[in-house]
Amino acid sequence: MSESICIYCRKPGNSREHVAPASIGGNCTITCVCVECNRALSTADKGLAEHSPVTLSKLHHTPQSAFSTQLGGHSSFEDADVGRVTVRVENQMVPTVRPQLFLDQDRIRVAVSDRDGLKTLISFIDRQIASDHLKDTRIFIDENARLPHYCMHRSDDAVVSASDSQLARKLLLLLQSSWTQIKSKLENAEESRRASTPEITIKLTFRPNDEYRGVAKIAFETLAVLFGPELVLRDEFNPVREYIRGEVKLPETVPPGEIAVDSRFVERLQPQSQLPFSDQHGVIVLSSPPNLVAFVLLYGEHGYIVRLANGLFDERWVRAYEFSYTRDGHRELNDAEFARRLFTAPPESFGVSAGDLSQIDLELGDG
Repeated sequence: MSESICIYCRKPGNSREHVAPASIGGNCTITCVCVECNRALSTADKGLAEHSPVTLSKLHHTPQSAFSTQLGGHSSFEDADVGRVTVRVENQMVPTVRPQLFLDQDRIRVAVSDRDGLKTLISFIDRQIASDHLKDTRIFIDENARLPHYCMHRSDDAVVSASDSQLARKLLLLLQSSWTQIKSKLENAEESRRASTPEITIKLTFRPNDEYRGVAKIAFETLAVLFGPELVLRDEFNPVREYIRGEVKLPETVPPGEIAVDSRFVERLQPQSQLPFSDQHGVIVLSSPPNLVAFVLLYGEHGYIVRLANGLFDERWVRAYEFSYTRDGHRELNDAEFARRLFTAPPESFGVSAGDLSQIDLELGDG
């Protein structure tokens, strides 16, 4: 079977797909996924990397020297003059002010992290006006917005927030008609820095169904790395394959206060149930006939169990794969290394205290 067959839709395709998402540091890739499926699966990657408990670990663990990452939610602090100022929360939980403008009556005020941030904002608005795209800027109605607010959301995208659409359009119209004068004032404005570090408010939206699909995708594609795409193309994987592609079946009834989650294939493990074999990202694939399951561990602290298929193997076996979260490599752990890591892990990792272990040793000795 050729690797040019997509392991998701079984159509020809050989785009470059990251097994562990690049957004959480993975650099192991496969080429047995078509372009269309690769794009469609981005919601699962984003749900895991930006809208799950893994998000905060991503920022906490990724060093400044590795690669740039940021929180997927909305972060801000309150300023006495303009109200809510939007920030990025980046590697090591460091906040940086996003380039943004405020309309204070008929006066434009700016908030940036530094002079380079101001240059970035000016250059961005220059391009938006030159391409006649400024008028098409997305508008978000925020009833709590004190002042109309133009913010660079990404390097290629901006959003206007205001308490009503009329104020938002007033800001865009002023920028469009008076940008030359506004730009000159911004370039020559005196710099004013905050005297203290503000308190950052983080609003993070969790999307557990996309998170779980992302986890299942890692397990499924790790299996393709270990055994080749021929194995995962088998019909026994059709249920989990369709789930990863987006076929989510929510329960008909959900207890009050709980979120409807499709847990047919993936469940989050409690801390005391995790296998402490890595402080990076790792996948353990376990054959326990008739079941084929995987344990996915992210940042050494977020554990999941994934039900992959039934009836594939008659023998018992286990294989382990590890991915660096700083894009420093990936490899299969041989049996000796895998066993060494498990046996040298502290007893607390298995839910057993050192005191309990001493008592067990004493009882074994007395016996």
